[in-house]
Amino acid sequence: MNETLLNASCRFALAAMLHDLGKFAERAGLVPPQLDGHKVLYCPVWEGRYSHLHAAHTGLGVDCIEPFLPPIKAGDVAPFGIGQVDDSLINGAGMHHKPETPLQRIIATADRLASGFERSDFENYYNHADEEREEDKGKHVNHRQARQWPILETVNQSGTPVHRLPLQAMSPESLFPVAKREISDSEARQEYAALWGKFVEGMKQIVDQDSWPLWLDHFDTLYLTFTHAIPSATATKKPGGGFMSIPADVSLYDHSKAVAALAVALWRYHEARGTVNEVFCASAWQTWDNHDEQEFLLIQGDFFGIQEFIFSGEGEEAKGAAKLLRGRSFYVSLLTELAALKVLEAFSLPSVCQMTNAAGKFLIVAPNLEDAERRLDAVRLELDRWFLKYTFGQGGIGLAATGASRADFTRTGFGRLTERLFRDLDARKRRRFDLCGATGAPVVFSAFYDHGACPHCGRAPASGDQRGCLLCLDQKDVGARLVKESRLRIGRAIPGEWDLFGYRVGFGEEGVGAVLRDWDFSAPCDGDRPLWNGRARRSINGHVPMRDHALLNFEEIAGSGECGVAALGVLKGDVDDLGLIFQKGLETPTFARMAALSRQLNAFFAVWLPWKCGRDFKNTYTVFAGGDDFFLVGPWLEQIRLAEAMRKEFARYVGGNPALHFCAGLAMAKPGIPVPALAEMAEESLGAAKHHADGKKNAVTCWNRTVSWQKFSRLLAGERELDELVVRLKSEHGVEMSTAYLYGLLHLCDKADSARPEDAIWRSWFTYRSWRFVMDKLRVNDEERRKVYRELFAGKIGRRISEDRGDYKISLFTYLYQRREAS
Repeated sequence: MNETLLNASCRFALAAMLHDLGKFAERAGLVPPQLDGHKVLYCPVWEGRYSHLHAAHTGLGVDCIEPFLPPIKAGDVAPFGIGQVDDSLINGAGMHHKPETPLQRIIATADRLASGFERSDFENYYNHADEEREEDKGKHVNHRQARQWPILETVNQSGTPVHRLPLQAMSPESLFPVAKREISDSEARQEYAALWGKFVEGMKQIVDQDSWPLWLDHFDTLYLTFTHAIPSATATKKPGGGFMSIPADVSLYDHSKAVAALAVALWRYHEARGTVNEVFCASAWQTWDNHDEQEFLLIQGDFFGIQEFIFSGEGEEAKGAAKLLRGRSFYVSLLTELAALKVLEAFSLPSVCQMTNAAGKFLIVAPNLEDAERRLDAVRLELDRWFLKYTFGQGGIGLAATGASRADFTRTGFGRLTERLFRDLDARKRRRFDLCGATGAPVVFSAFYDHGACPHCGRAPASGDQRGCLLCLDQKDVGARLVKESRLRIGRAIPGEWDLFGYRVGFGEEGVGAVLRDWDFSAPCDGDRPLWNGRARRSINGHVPMRDHALLNFEEIAGSGECGVAALGVLKGDVDDLGLIFQKGLETPTFARMAALSRQLNAFFAVWLPWKCGRDFKNTYTVFAGGDDFFLVGPWLEQIRLAEAMRKEFARYVGGNPALHFCAGLAMAKPGIPVPALAEMAEESLGAAKHHADGKKNAVTCWNRTVSWQKFSRLLAGERELDELVVRLKSEHGVEMSTAYLYGLLHLCDKADSARPEDAIWRSWFTYRSWRFVMDKLRVNDEERRKVYRELFAGKIGRRISEDRGDYKISLFTYLYQRREAS
């Protein structure tokens, strides 16, 4: 890693990331006396008047936060120059609509590519659309009043969304869209002013000003927290004249980060070739999008074998399984983050070049340097050797690299680029470890089992004290510490000590040497509290059930349910057809929109779900949740209730979009069952849901029955109806419902589900058994008996079996297991 080059890349990334800060500052009412001078400097002139006024406010906004930035006017300020006013960092940010130097033109190019513009698109936008031209003020919808479209509501849909994101700092609750409503100008100003004030206060909290990489990583989280719901564009001109409000479905944050990543890659590519001044001079830049040269390298990372990595082992008992499972799950997220850091360091890139990281996958934008493949091969070799040494190849992280030109980021080209990304990653998955190449893996691993196999994974050699292998012991220690810690620091490992890809990891204030990363991974504690604690945040820690500051084991979790059988419920699920959503779901895909889609989808599972469990499902254990999937363990009834709540909340999260949904599988088991068996049961249930209704998905499997989510809710309502029926029998007639009668209904459900003609007799059997129960138990006259039979038995239970047939067993089992004594 070249530290000097990394620091310069951080400064250039910050300038690009702040290029639209003026949109935030202007809407917040930041209008100091020097605004007119900034208009002359930063704003282009169209039809005799200044346009794109937010560029003037960008300079003012940077001036406002400069006291809290690392030094940008003194000392080493490369690639910007000391005393070179034209090429200052502030001008690099503000001149994107009126670029006059090569560095400014690079940021302007990245701005256009992030939005998917081709030259003709941009010229039309530049000449005919702006939210802030002076002569049009008062003639169009106020841009401060426009609110961001939820991008998930637009997937595979046409027309205007009916929801908007609330203009609030990011929190578990503010992630959800709300119904569109009219907002007055004064209310809009107040909302922006309040948000700006919190943003500036957050700037004051960032430490590490002496380290550009650390500081920028912290700032990235701050900017996400306070600009995730600010629309990056809000207005365009109608073909027939006049203006209409078109809130973007891409936030200021997602657009700005995409610009920063693309700008750094562009600058570094040409800086390495010595062609910055040549390619980005005024004359050459007139054809800024006409470049077939693959200047960018999109690097994807994918943790393969996650299931085997987390659920390996045969004999782990319930008392220790929860702690080990938690550690392994955290390890997946941690190793993925560290692999991404390894790639970033190989190219001397800042953290903002890492566009996505969720569910064991990441995407990094790098310059397509001449020796890029050599750098990547070195990282691959180190990752492969670590996984082969400690997991015998049961897990690993693959790296796929895809070259891209500027044309690939235009609206006409980005769809094809996305398809190439998927193909290249799939090809890399089929070439794991490069066993015939430089990895140097032996045909047979050299392992000595002098002390037997590890009792946890059953694979690696145990240590001298036979407590386990090095990896499992560390994972168990991590699992125990996660419930007590909320901060993680990364440094370089000392040769000979335990390391993760050459890094040293410490919790809290533990020493790790020179700090490379400093992450807050605390769980959200309040639905409305901003997710900002003064340092970079990583949502890599889920909710765990606690008692007396200690993690509950699986036996304790199973017994923490409301009543009935002490059993575990395992809930596993993922979003349906995610690959198609990313490839085909957006009408006009762009780089920034893809990043926004990935981030918002991940936030539901990685941010909202752990918070929801901590508030309403406290005994639920989030083994993993992020990206598009989840694996949860808890008391069986709590998992059923949680599955239903998740489905309803996900529908609210995507604005009621019928094209976005997920499948889930529920499995119930005694707590003593080995963890791998639990995972296999959940996987089988999820697989059945994925094949529901000829592959239409959008389903759940529970009690070995697969139904649509709509029917699942109706069946759970049927369980509540059955409970009300039993209560009514007891309160009105003093009759206890017979358990034998209810278990007999399960048999009738099977017959009702059968296609055999002879099984149609279930109706007669139901009538006979129900009437017999009424006759034997109710001490009332015949007329009253017939009324009870018609209303409660035939009218409720009989009707349910007729309508739901075998699926009614979900209602019955859910009711019966709550009242069954533990055995």
